[in-house]
Amino acid sequence: MLPTEIPLRYNLWPVRVLAFVLSEAVLGFLAIIAVALTLFPMLFAASPATTGMLGAIQWLIVGLFAIEYSLALTWSQDRRAFLRDPWRWLDLITVVVPLATVLPSVSSLLRSSMILRLVRLVRIVTFSVRASGMIVRREAHRAAEASIVKPMRVTRLHRRQSAEIDWPEFLTQVQTADESWYHIQHPTAEDLAKIAGAAGTTAEALRTHLTGTGFPHIEAVGSYAGFFAWVPELSPTGEVTRCGLFLLLGEKQLLSISHHATSLLSAWRAAPPAAATETQPFPERMARLFFGAALKQNERLVGHFTTELRGLEDVPVRDSRAEFFERTFRLKKELSAAQADLWRLKSLLIELAEAPTCLPGVAPEAAAEFHRMADDAAFLHEAIVTLREEVLSLIDLHINVVSFDMNRVMRLLAVISSLGLIPAVIGGLLGMNVAGNPWSVTLPQVAFGVCLGMVLGLYLFFVKGWLR
Repeated sequence: MLPTEIPLRYNLWPVRVLAFVLSEAVLGFLAIIAVALTLFPMLFAASPATTGMLGAIQWLIVGLFAIEYSLALTWSQDRRAFLRDPWRWLDLITVVVPLATVLPSVSSLLRSSMILRLVRLVRIVTFSVRASGMIVRREAHRAAEASIVKPMRVTRLHRRQSAEIDWPEFLTQVQTADESWYHIQHPTAEDLAKIAGAAGTTAEALRTHLTGTGFPHIEAVGSYAGFFAWVPELSPTGEVTRCGLFLLLGEKQLLSISHHATSLLSAWRAAPPAAATETQPFPERMARLFFGAALKQNERLVGHFTTELRGLEDVPVRDSRAEFFERTFRLKKELSAAQADLWRLKSLLIELAEAPTCLPGVAPEAAAEFHRMADDAAFLHEAIVTLREEVLSLIDLHINVVSFDMNRVMRLLAVISSLGLIPAVIGGLLGMNVAGNPWSVTLPQVAFGVCLGMVLGLYLFFVKGWLR
């Protein structure tokens, strides 16, 4: 069901009821009812009591539309855009036209039959468009949300302390020799051009790497080593999202760029510092921290998928409802995405293990640690592949059971149709009344033949196993 656009808190049941009543699906249904109630007195002769009752229901529907419009306007973040929305003009007309009929200054004018019919026609048109535009309104709302440009944020992490800085301060600090991690979130094309200038590369190269469309590899980007990786995000409610990160690792700075928010920075900041890594070169230390945090995120994701799969396996095969298939197909999609992300992460770690010097300032001795991380990524990748195969097997099992049950129903329908065909054919040949026809058969003989044919048909289906 399409929800309401009003940001209501659903912790109380009256609010949940109000959100249900003011949802787009319910309002669209009420608009259809309002059209029917407007047309009813024009097509049928109704008593005054019936007309009054229909009018009261119409006023109730108009009142709900007025409440929805008022609440949506009150909670709108941009009231000018709200009032300029053509769909909201339609909502306003839907409410104002009925209210205009009760104003004392215009009531006498509206009593004219021609004008009253015109008002009814306007009400029919507005309610009809309101009902038919339910999906269009929702899609337009989603498109407007997607087109909103979020402000760019720059976060600096230095000695496990984070702070947001403005853009000029970032451009100044990135030129210094201070060891820091700078995370740029929601950059625009103009911002990418400035970042590329600071990194000694082109904006087109950054855009290409930021989309993650190329094969997994580590490439020299100016004075930095750049690579792209997907990092999973697991919310407390169990929702899985993916954040694409493009990292530029230099001798003194780490620049990470993403179009979405990520919890990787907060996880790294909350992790206890390892004394053994403090003496390592900055690029090696940051590479270990990033890949270690990414592996931990994927490890949590594997545990979440395992728990969800075990819960789906406990569902009896006879209870294969639509909700079960929605969960399994969603899990299959998430496992496919995680499999591709871990393959990319494993490939990057294998490249680092084979040639750790591709990172600036990293010694060949760091290969052993990257080998270990590559083995961990390979293990997680195999675990995801195994889980995906188990999900596919579970889906096949439930689909086969559903298909078997459906075949049983179809066989039963075939048996009933075949048995019913016998009296239908005989009745069509002999006619409705046996007495008085030129056929030399009596009604008991016809009944005997029909029953015998049906019994033989039942026996044939029993022998074939269709009645088991």
